[in-house]
Amino acid sequence: MLQQELKKYFGYDYFRSGQEETVQNILDGYDVLSILSTGAGKSLCYQLPAYITGGRVLIISPLISLMDDQVVQMKLNGEKNAVAIHSAIDPNERSDIFRNLSNYQFIFCSPEFIYEEHNFKRFKSIGFKYIVLDEAHCLSEWGFDFRPHYALISKVTQYFNQAQVIALSATLTNKMMQDIEVITKRRFKIHKEGLNRSNIMYHHVNFDSEEEKDHYLLDTIKDSGPTIIYVSSKKKCHELAETIYKEGFLTGIYHGDLNYQERTTVQTQFINNDIKIIVATSAFGMGINKQDVRTVIHYHLPTSPSKYVQEVGRAGRDGEPSQAISLFTASDIHILSHLANEHGIDIDMLNLFEQGYQLNEEISKNILYLLELYPLNQLKEKIQAEQNQKQYAFSFMRNYIQIDTCRRTYLMNYFNEHVTQDNHCCDNCKNANLLKLPNIKEVKFKTSYKNRLNAIF
Repeated sequence: MLQQELKKYFGYDYFRSGQEETVQNILDGYDVLSILSTGAGKSLCYQLPAYITGGRVLIISPLISLMDDQVVQMKLNGEKNAVAIHSAIDPNERSDIFRNLSNYQFIFCSPEFIYEEHNFKRFKSIGFKYIVLDEAHCLSEWGFDFRPHYALISKVTQYFNQAQVIALSATLTNKMMQDIEVITKRRFKIHKEGLNRSNIMYHHVNFDSEEEKDHYLLDTIKDSGPTIIYVSSKKKCHELAETIYKEGFLTGIYHGDLNYQERTTVQTQFINNDIKIIVATSAFGMGINKQDVRTVIHYHLPTSPSKYVQEVGRAGRDGEPSQAISLFTASDIHILSHLANEHGIDIDMLNLFEQGYQLNEEISKNILYLLELYPLNQLKEKIQAEQNQKQYAFSFMRNYIQIDTCRRTYLMNYFNEHVTQDNHCCDNCKNANLLKLPNIKEVKFKTSYKNRLNAIF
């Protein structure tokens, strides 16, 4: 039965691992939390039930790039009734979308967008069969940190209490699953597939200096195929892209300060192979649907295994051999430590707020949001627990740099998953060599990278 529906709506003969069970659980009427590996086709898990039942779907998503990419993919597959609503859209276009909101079957937005009172009123005017929490780990990782609207999702799930909630992610620990149930006030039927992506090989290199690191990077990208390079800051994004461009490789940049058109242009160029290398911050870390990324390089490591596995998961979505390379110098530990200790809201802020001190306007507003649902003492407990978890995750990544045992096994242990792999595993195991996929130098005239960006945009 379900395979016939799959063929009818998507043209596929077979489900990927975990999809059929997830879809069936949804059709059976459960709230479902499904953990499927990166690239496993999580979007189909809510799209197919929606097509079968004719129900409208609200998809709450963390990133504009992720929303837009999914809408584009759906439209390429012939779906006309999908729309993303966010702050980057022209106000006139946004008003037009709201006027015709009931005509759409798939509506994407961020938690911040739906929580705005005048927006929420408009959403209340239509019904939803399903509420999808895409990249559901964000509820746990961000809700009590710098995006408190994720901790307020229950306002949506409780108002639309007849709607089924579908939470999807690739990287959930047991604690995160518990957090999602607490935040949504729902009990989920949980389906968990293996997180391990056997086609991705892990490779780590330590260096004595940044010069050595840069030299290794420039040598590696000669044969890395389509590549994403992750860095910790927008400034480094531009600096490294300039360095790579001077070596003759067409290079794109992607970070949160680019405007909507710039982000869309770079993403489209990369997906179409007009450029083979992207230097990006974590803003390019989830859901980017380019099937043939062969290499993900972390010039700077992220602060948690969850973020690392998410970003590594951009590689090899076509199932072909791919690689995740991380680079490290001793000075990078200060960058990692700084990022790990950045908090949207911390205990000190809550204590100052309680004593009546005037805080940054955004922080005060975020605290007030959370106090709508949580008494102050309970909020302190949740914030402290989140800070403790961040420190644990940071120490886990700090140890990743030093281990001499299997990197895949080490990472999967964080998610309570136990794996063994004989080939194409990691630099600490045998039979794991870097891929050789030549990138052609295409820059003929060495204009500055800044001038090239101006020419593009």
